[in-house]
Order: sequence, then C-alpha cells, then structure tokens
Amino acid sequence: MIARASVLVDAPIDTVRKAVLDPTAYTYGDTKVQGMVVESRGQNELVARINGNLGPFKSSIRARYVLEDNQVELTMLQGRLRNFHAVFLFEQQDAGVLLTHQEEYDFGYPLVTPLLERLLQGWATRSVVAEVTSLKHAAEKRSQVPV
Repeated sequence: MIARASVLVDAPIDTVRKAVLDPTAYTYGDTKVQGMVVESRGQNELVARINGNLGPFKSSIRARYVLEDNQVELTMLQGRLRNFHAVFLFEQQDAGVLLTHQEEYDFGYPLVTPLLERLLQGWATRSVVAEVTSLKHAAEKRSQVPV
C-alpha cells in the first residue's frame, strides 16, 4: 500500500529538512505520530522510536532517517509490519519548497493484506496529508523566527 501527499512550503529548503528531522514538528496537527524519541543522531542520519497509530491500532516502529541532498529516506528497523519505507522529497520552486511525503506499507499477511489495504488506504492517505501539513506549519514557523 502506498500513500503520498505534497504541499508547498514557504521556507528555505534547509529549514524544511530540519523540520522533517524534528520530533516536535509532527505535533502541529492530527497526525498518526503520537511521539518520537531520538535514540541517536549523526551528521546525516538519526535513529528514532516513533509511537503512534496504524489505523485504529497503537503502533511503534524504530526507524533510521538518512538525510541526502533533496530527500530524507526513512527505513523501518523494527516494527510489526513486514516492511515500512518512507521518503520525504524536497523540490525547490519559485514560491518555496515542494515537500512530498510517500509511505509504503507491507503488512506481510498474504491472505488478508488486500483487505487490510482496502480498509486502511483512506486512513494512510489522510495521515500523510496531515503529516505534510504539520511539517509545513513547523518549517514556516521556524523560518519566521528572527535570526
């Protein structure tokens, strides 16, 4: 199952990148992320435990975020799903930065996965829209702070 959403952010690209890696940036809206605890942070990556919801179910994953020039890639290290992968893409435009977020879910239950995907697709799409909206708010709020 894939969910994808984009939003135009009125902030510099570096500020948008920093918002994606900021645990508090996911709390400005009704997102599936209830909390994020950073376990380690390196120059171009961080490892975090993300607590939240997977549809109606409580969920927790441990993930690695890897920062590249125009994207942040998230790979699940531990979780209940067989696999979860996400990416945040940054595209500089005249009016700001187009932030695109895509999540790919692999439930790992061959017989019931098609049913789960039909049941959760709407939720997944709404949650990705909520996340890019929250990140937009966080980045724009950051860029308004005087230096």
